[in-house]
Amino acid sequence: MDLLYQNKILKEMKELVLSEDFHESFRTNILNYIDEKKDSHMIFGHLCMIHYQEFAQDDNLEIMKIAAAIELIILSFDIIDDLQDNDSDYIWCNEPAFAMNATLAMIFLAIKLISESSFTHKQIAIGVLNDFVLRSINGQHLDLLNNCRVEESYIEMITLKSGSLTALSSQLGTVLALGKYEPCVEEYSSYIGVIQQIKNDIEDLNMWNKKNDLLNKKFSIPIIFLFEQSEEYSKILTDYYSGTTAYLDKQIFEDALMNNGAIHYTVALKNTYKFKALDLLKIMPFSKKSRLYLEKLME
Repeated sequence: MDLLYQNKILKEMKELVLSEDFHESFRTNILNYIDEKKDSHMIFGHLCMIHYQEFAQDDNLEIMKIAAAIELIILSFDIIDDLQDNDSDYIWCNEPAFAMNATLAMIFLAIKLISESSFTHKQIAIGVLNDFVLRSINGQHLDLLNNCRVEESYIEMITLKSGSLTALSSQLGTVLALGKYEPCVEEYSSYIGVIQQIKNDIEDLNMWNKKNDLLNKKFSIPIIFLFEQSEEYSKILTDYYSGTTAYLDKQIFEDALMNNGAIHYTVALKNTYKFKALDLLKIMPFSKKSRLYLEKLME
């Protein structure tokens, strides 16, 4: 994303917080949380802006505030996810009670901003926001259950959890511009969310620390692959996940992930969603700049 837009969204997020009559320490907490993610590419806000601008064909600067609202919601979900998984070192993990309060404030600030905006179709947009946020929360519940042990159920879970948030971002901009829902936008945006989550799953396995899904006895596509494809690895993993054994050999599983086909299979699966999304994107009447940005998110 253009660094200029990234900084503008960040500024709008802070101004939205500063505009509220919060206790000073509460306001400071939220601003610090925003700063903690200042290097984020703000892709959710950008998705909202792109779809509004492409469909509305105007430069309503208020869309930047809506993009900031979306990023506040995403930040709140990131915080909740980190607190529930307990696998991160962000500052909010040191103060979970205050952090949970901040997430509530960010979500309702975002809704308030949309409801008080000048957009003609803002009430439809709030309905879209509610629907997709609830879908994502349902997906988060499935993730917490940690019962998605086959590929189909895992993909269904991340489609709800991650795909719903990317679809929300794109659909919100679309609805504010057109006053109607575009199923094609939801579909390819949801695929983008699945792609991004699969990429994150691969990256997490590259770190042998508390972010590693293997060490946390969680499931992802590469891990499911190992459970299903190799009796040797499956036995070791079954014993570890059930608590029969307490140790995983780092070298064995680093080698298994890279050389036993798990990562290669996961990348291939990710690419199937990329091609699905690209096929849908072809029919959208978007500018070259927007199209290239969306394609980059599918890599």
